[in-house]
Amino acid sequence: MTWTSLLCRNEDEGVEKMKKFFSLAIILLLVFTVAGCGPKDAASIVSDLSKNVDQLSGYKSKATLTLQTGKTPQEYDVEVWYKKPDYYRIALTSKQRDITQIILRNDEGVFVLTPHLNKSFRFQSDWPDKHGQVYLYESLVKSIVNDPSRRFQQEGQSYNFEVKADYLNRSLTTQKITLDKSLDPVRVEIRDSNMNTMVTVNYTKFEPNPKFDKDAFDKERNMQAAILDSVPAMVGMEKKYSGSFGVIQPEYLPEGVRLKDVSKVGDNDGTEIIQKYTGKYQFTLIENKAEASAVSYVTGEPVDLGYTVGVLTGEQVKYLMWSQDGVEYTLTGAMPPEEMIQIAKSVFNQVGK
Repeated sequence: MTWTSLLCRNEDEGVEKMKKFFSLAIILLLVFTVAGCGPKDAASIVSDLSKNVDQLSGYKSKATLTLQTGKTPQEYDVEVWYKKPDYYRIALTSKQRDITQIILRNDEGVFVLTPHLNKSFRFQSDWPDKHGQVYLYESLVKSIVNDPSRRFQQEGQSYNFEVKADYLNRSLTTQKITLDKSLDPVRVEIRDSNMNTMVTVNYTKFEPNPKFDKDAFDKERNMQAAILDSVPAMVGMEKKYSGSFGVIQPEYLPEGVRLKDVSKVGDNDGTEIIQKYTGKYQFTLIENKAEASAVSYVTGEPVDLGYTVGVLTGEQVKYLMWSQDGVEYTLTGAMPPEEMIQIAKSVFNQVGK
């Protein structure tokens, strides 16, 4: 064999080895690419969710909230603005009654604005840190991240998580949270201990990292703008509730509790009705005709009653205040807040006697 033929043979073998090397490299690259495009597991999604929340400067979202209260479901349009670290504006509009309430948090504190009554409460509160809120993205993420017993399933382009429900209403025990491929919220179903769906949230919009006007979270701007939007509702309320009102008793009472006494204070219309209850818990329910007022300052937190936003204050003796259809209620007693919320919810749509 000549030197020339030997060199050619070595060259051919070198070229063949290079071809095999590149073929193997391409196969490995395809394998890793396909693996990277495959379905994610729960752990990687949870990790991505934590990073998502950390990197968000804020968001805007819109959703429809449906509550199974009584015979007729109640629907609300929910608009949320969030600006990091702790600016919030949540507008809850009842589709049935066309009434809007706003929960606002800025440097001055936490406010509950009821524009159709020109009424507002100011809180010294850490809301919403203490209890989760179903319409807040960060609450949903926290529920997923903090539940080690979470259940995960991928359906098409969606990720489903079943986790514990951590809300002030302890009758709500589990929730199913659906996210899209971008980890934006799509749907939330909250269930009671019997696995009945009591609350449903369907998201129609989620915009991460939006820009806000300088006064977007200003109390006066939000109050005045909402009052203008509420003029038709305010006129309707004045016409509907300009006369007398009756004794509106709650449909729900804790076991071992009964009505003790009912009294009316004021003019012939009964401007204040006082109901006293006794038994396992002793509490009082007071009705007044709702009137416009300046900002009331309280130490407490907003409470979602489904049909309205209430105000919960007090330590041993607690006070729960809310307004509905031109009537202002105050429920007071030394009892668990969960029971107070159930009583307040059961007043909805009750007819005065």
